[in-house]
Amino acid sequence: MSAIAAPAPTGPAVTIRGRSFPVMLPKLSDPRLHLAATITSLQVIGQVGFHFEVSVAQILIAIGTAAVIEVAVALVHQRVILWPASALLTGNGVAFVLRDPGTVHGDWWSLRGWWIYVATAAVALLSKYVIRWRRTHVFNPSNIGLVICFLALGRNRAVPLDFWWGPTSVWLAAVLAIIVVGGFAILWRLKLLRVALSFWISFTAAVGVLALAGHTMLTRWHVGALNGFGLWWVLITSPEVLVFLFFMITDPKTAPHSSRARIAYGVSLGLLAAILIAPTTSEFAAKVMLLVALAIVSLALPLLRGLSVLFRERRLPRVFAPVALAAAVAAIVVANATPVPTNVPRLPSGPLPPIQILPARGNVQPLDRHTAELIAYTVLKAQPSARSGLLRIQGYAGTGQGPPSATVRSHKRAYFAQEKPDGRWVSEF
Repeated sequence: MSAIAAPAPTGPAVTIRGRSFPVMLPKLSDPRLHLAATITSLQVIGQVGFHFEVSVAQILIAIGTAAVIEVAVALVHQRVILWPASALLTGNGVAFVLRDPGTVHGDWWSLRGWWIYVATAAVALLSKYVIRWRRTHVFNPSNIGLVICFLALGRNRAVPLDFWWGPTSVWLAAVLAIIVVGGFAILWRLKLLRVALSFWISFTAAVGVLALAGHTMLTRWHVGALNGFGLWWVLITSPEVLVFLFFMITDPKTAPHSSRARIAYGVSLGLLAAILIAPTTSEFAAKVMLLVALAIVSLALPLLRGLSVLFRERRLPRVFAPVALAAAVAAIVVANATPVPTNVPRLPSGPLPPIQILPARGNVQPLDRHTAELIAYTVLKAQPSARSGLLRIQGYAGTGQGPPSATVRSHKRAYFAQEKPDGRWVSEF
């Protein structure tokens, strides 16, 4: 998350072995406290309303690792006892996104994959001190830590939080309100709002091009491949994308300082993110590429700063901007992956009763005929008595972080089925 500059060392001091160490505490006006309150609120709602698959112990491990390192570095090099406000944001940002597959919601003190949280938080925090340019860190700490983690370990050991948090609900409305209101309030004060808006506008347009090009994506919460309007809508309104644009790309230490450079920074991020997502076919890869885009642009910031100087000449933006946009659109179309198979097993043989596909609930796209028939065969195999009469089948998006499901109604009775990761459906009664 954003690492906002710490206040000057004022206030109390602690004496250790005759040496005085100033104690640096954040003030109530410190934006880092406001950001911490926003992210903590999202963590709580995520656990209560969306069944986040991360334990309290994993969250505390990530936060604690970053905090200990920050305090130790400040004590050794600055000779101060520091309240690690920035480190707490970094650790919380890591815990907010990082998931260890197999962690079960409700197992609050699970230490599963504890070393992954320690290593990721440590790499994230230490990047501020190791990778520097002109006396400031190059990368957003939590972003680069997560990028290294996902690329090094792969999806079998570490995965990011899903783009999709669940269908429309009071909880989702609360999450979006907290992100947008909190984000606007913090970024307006820091004069960084144009970074977030320029990213979102360019990313929205670029993903629109990607959707029109026929891009498809497989997810664990959606029935079949996600494409078209559904793909576009999920990506641009995803709470994960909103957290990324409001609280990760707007790090004051790594974002450019001039107004024009900030717009160029946001637009570059939005276009590059879509270009990198184009050749992917899974939600895991798409989310990782979104994070990679920020790492690449952060590394290229010196070039963007040079372009901001050139843009003082009014004619240059008029020539450069259309060329850059055309090149980005061409790159998205060319890099777009071919449509992926939905990984749905073959249909069994044998006749089926008449089937009526009802409008999906929460799912951004309705059930296709093949999937509906597969669900019908699954239910009929477990409950042959449902064979007589019309089968009314309705799909449901995954609730919280769960897989999709469906109901099959016959003779006023309802039968349930749920999709497994390998594409099979299992009937439950």
